[in-house]
This record gives sequence, C-alpha cells and structure tokens, in this order.
Amino acid sequence: MTTNEQAARVVAISGAGTGIGQVAATHFAAAGFRVAVGGRRVERLAETRSLIEDAGGTCVAHELDVSNGESVERFFTFVEAELGTVTAVVNNAATARYGLLDDFSAEDIELEVATKLTGSLLMAARGIRGMRPAGTGGDIVFVTSAAAIWPWVQHLPYAAANAGVEHAARILRLELEGTGIRVGVLRVGETAGTEFGNRGMALGVMPHDLWFRRGLLRHQGLMNPANVAEAMLAMVQLPSTYQYETVSLVPTAPIGELPVTMDEWQQRMIQFMSP
Repeated sequence: MTTNEQAARVVAISGAGTGIGQVAATHFAAAGFRVAVGGRRVERLAETRSLIEDAGGTCVAHELDVSNGESVERFFTFVEAELGTVTAVVNNAATARYGLLDDFSAEDIELEVATKLTGSLLMAARGIRGMRPAGTGGDIVFVTSAAAIWPWVQHLPYAAANAGVEHAARILRLELEGTGIRVGVLRVGETAGTEFGNRGMALGVMPHDLWFRRGLLRHQGLMNPANVAEAMLAMVQLPSTYQYETVSLVPTAPIGELPVTMDEWQQRMIQFMSP
C-alpha cells in the first residue's frame, strides 16, 4: 500500500486512551493514516490525540462506550463528519479482572462480555455500514487474547468473550466475501505495559503461578504494546489481494533462559512496567 493510499484511509481504534490502543494509534498516524480514537475516558483520549498531533499526524477523539449502540453511532457519525468514511476498524477495547468465577458479580461478568464481545460486534457492524455503500473495501480487525484458546484459569469471563469474538470473526469473514472488506483476528499473548498487567500486579491477584503449574506459561518472555501495534498495522497495510485471517502473536523465550520460577517472572513484569 502506497503512502498516498494510506493517507486516504481512516482508522478508528477503540480503547485508544491507554496501553496497546494508544500506541497503535501513534503507529497508524506515523504510517500516514488519519486516526480516530475512542474510549470512555476522554482525558486519556486527549493525551493520545496530542501525541499524534505533536508528531504532525491527524487525529480526532470522541467519547465511546463500545457496549452501547447509541454511543457507537455517535462516535462514527462524528468521525465521518470530520475525516470521512472509516476504512479500518480496530476493535481493541477490553476490560478484565482476575478471580474465580464464583467471585465475579453479575455486573462484573456483564461488563467484560459487553466490552469485548458485544462491543466488537457493534463496532464492526457500524463500520461495515459505512464501508459497504462507499465501495472502498476496508478492514475489520478484532484484537483478542491467547485466553480465547488456552484455559487461563481465573480469567474466565474475559476468555469466553474473546473466544466468542474469534468465532464471530470466522462467520463475518464469510458474510463479507466479495465486498472487499477483510476480517482479521490478532490474538495477543503475554504483553507487559498494559492496564491489565499493571492492575493485576498492583492488586497482587495475578494467577500466573497457577498458569505456570498447568504448563500454560513456559518461559518469562514478554511483549510490549509496540510489538502488538506493529502487527495491527501490518494486517491493515497488506495489499488488497490477500489478508491474514488469524495472527497469533506470542513472545519468544529469552535466549539461553533456564526454567523460571514465579518470582522470577514477576520481577520481569516489574522491569517491563518501570519507566
């Protein structure tokens, strides 16, 4: 894809006030995309917008609750008026906490499923309603977690929501064949520097010791938000003649690493989160 083609594209990224979403927004802007960022915390969206505009990019920000259809509609209406048709939707918004299922309230479960699963469907549907009549094609990217396929204990509502998103993407890909609108899944493994990791470390409730004992974690390799952002950008920049259906992004093991303990893994998390 040429620089001119990218400059004509508009990408909308949910959950773009912090972590992976914020870094992804800056990467897309640096590549020449016009960027729209949405999220619940408008003050954090303003930070993202400033980062992009200070670097010479184009960005608009608008409050967005992906679990609410009216909020999604307001977001897209604003973005289309400011930047034109959205031709790439990145469904990045998510919320989660750790704990046993029977410790979750009904509200906790509803929030996690509504943000990741319902929100992704609402954003995708509205994006398609803009792209289809425009006839320009485009991309719908669902950002999911390795929890969608691995049994991450004490992470059940989030994992179930991500599994639902991945199956929805399989169906949607078939529905959109011949329209020029591509559907991709970016499944993300262990990543430091996100609010999930920071919140879990602060509360002291991350269940990674259980994950190690069950063989779900084998080494202390970690990715950072920039690694994930680069993969998002690569998916959307592909020539229109092909696509990635599902990209599973996982950290590599550090060279020469010996088997690690839980304490060693936590120390590595702390190093990643340090300024």
